Amino acid sequence: MIDFQYVGDTSALIEMLDDLRGRQQISVDLESDSYHHYTEKIALLQIGDGENIYIVDPFGVDMEKAAPLFADRRVEKVFHDVDYDGRMLLTYLGVKPTPIFDTMVAARILGKEKVGLADLLGEYFGLSVDKGLQKADWSRRPLGREMLEYAALDVAYLIPLRERLKEEIEARGRWDWAAEEFARLVGNLEQMPERGATFTRVKGARELSPRQLAVLQALLDWREERAKAMDIPTFKVIGTERLLKVAAARPRNRRELQRLDALSERQIDRFGGDVLRAVEKGRKLQDAKLPAFPARAHQKRDLSAERMLKHFKAARDRRAEDLGLDPGFLLPNAALKAIARLKPSSVSELEESGLLKGWQIEAMGDALLSCLRE
Repeated sequence: MIDFQYVGDTSALIEMLDDLRGRQQISVDLESDSYHHYTEKIALLQIGDGENIYIVDPFGVDMEKAAPLFADRRVEKVFHDVDYDGRMLLTYLGVKPTPIFDTMVAARILGKEKVGLADLLGEYFGLSVDKGLQKADWSRRPLGREMLEYAALDVAYLIPLRERLKEEIEARGRWDWAAEEFARLVGNLEQMPERGATFTRVKGARELSPRQLAVLQALLDWREERAKAMDIPTFKVIGTERLLKVAAARPRNRRELQRLDALSERQIDRFGGDVLRAVEKGRKLQDAKLPAFPARAHQKRDLSAERMLKHFKAARDRRAEDLGLDPGFLLPNAALKAIARLKPSSVSELEESGLLKGWQIEAMGDALLSCLRE
């Protein structure tokens, strides 16, 4: 059993904010309804202060009144993976939560292989967390006690977990690394993108002809409109891989659509006519308006950079092993590739390039430059 206070109206929200005044830390998590509705919203907001847990119902309160709390630089917000929650808060409250402590990033800085919240709670507190409700419909009301306790658990241990992780980070002399990562995460937060569909985001679409791309785009546009009208996620209408198969075959009638075996019988019964009309729309698009992927920028092959990249990767992997870090976290291959093409001659040149973070230069700068000098 987890104790919590349910904040279901604005007067209760104001009381909660009064209770939290003067706190130096709060733990934060939220639940969205992205698996059940077309436009994802914050369906539940959980806040803890180390002693109390508050579950805020965004559908019953004036959420804008909570915005100053998340913008208050005197209050550290503890998240587990701030990226999604931070973007949702920025989108719906108009503020970036700052400053933050991200327990998932902290775990990566410590080189932990398993960085999920359930894994960390098991490691540090011996808890066995069932994540079976992760994709539940958090927008339904009323929410049962089981769902509310599940939500409360996500913030109940974040502050104690933060203390344990920070202690280990400081013991390894990596607090500056963590502080830089946390600041970067907040700085990079952007609002959730507007809904829309484009063939350029579909895996495998590059294999299609311009005419097939026109059909695919017509199918995507239809699905977007249908999902919006039904208030469900697009994948619950027809999956993208199925639409890709339809676009490649361009069936002309129901019989051809059935033979294609891209859609289930239920999908054909519900949407078959719409799908065929979308296919026909793509078929009839004027040749001059046929879509195409933007031409890929041709980059002249740099053989010396390719050779240097191999040395960089070997040096990175050795250093990652010494530090007990995941190599991809220490230095992603894309950054190594860019550095190999740049061929910097000094640490200052590396810093000016903006390709690496400060802590990465501290950890890897000398090793990379040594490779360049060999």
